[in-house]
Order: sequence, then structure tokens, then C-alpha cells
Amino acid sequence: MKPPEGFWAHLEDDNNYDNLKLVLSDGVGEEELWLSALELAGGLAHLEEDELLDPNESAWSHEAVEVPETQVSPYGLTQRHPRPRLEGAYRAAQVELYNPLGLLLLRRVVEDGGDLLEITTPNGSVYTFDYDQIRTYLRPLLPH
Repeated sequence: MKPPEGFWAHLEDDNNYDNLKLVLSDGVGEEELWLSALELAGGLAHLEEDELLDPNESAWSHEAVEVPETQVSPYGLTQRHPRPRLEGAYRAAQVELYNPLGLLLLRRVVEDGGDLLEITTPNGSVYTFDYDQIRTYLRPLLPH
């Protein structure tokens, strides 16, 4: 699959999920980041969880947007209510980098046209991508 514009990833060794190279670009400059593919897979999995953080609350208070509980039908099938689509609500995860040392902040932001993935690097740069496009691109590179 063709990488999304401004985003490129490569496993250094297909049998070793410890060496994933990410290159993020804003069209002017680029950043090269090294991390564990397993760590990134865990961070992205966290972004799939149900808890949404309210964009109107402080990021430090971590007030969650209520998500309706799962109901079980009389036939034993689990049915989920649709997630609230509060524009700007988000999920966040941190992934440890080993070069440069620091944390990569991942935020999945709810938008009407499709969710966004915001990636904040240790030096404070913020890159924004289509969430589903990045997830599809990374799927063959990350452990399941």
C-alpha cells in the first residue's frame, strides 16, 4: 500500500518487531523516529478502546464522555450502541521512543468526516493524518 502523504514506516528486520522506523514530514522538514512496533501496536490498540475524553474538559482531569453500555439480546448476541460522535472528543496514548529518547503522543480525534490521528513528537512537532488510512497502512507492519 502507498504510504499516506507525510508518513512512512519500515521494519528494519521483518522478524524483529523492536526496530520500526517512522519518518514524519510536513513538506518542509522531516523527523526520523525509532520505536518498537509492538509498542506502537499497543498504543494504536488503546486508541480503539471505548473511552473518549471530552474536548471541553482539561486534559489533566481526564473526564470521560459517557459511552452507552453494551446490551445482550435474548439470543445471546452482543449489541453495541453507536459511540457518541462528539466532535473533538479524543482518545490518547503514549509510545516510548528509543531514538530520539522520549515519548510519542498519539491522539485519535473524532471528526464528522472521519477520525484524525495527531502525532506529537518529543520536540513538540504535531503531525495530523487520517486515522483509518494510517491504521490500514501500518497493519502489515505491526504484530497482531
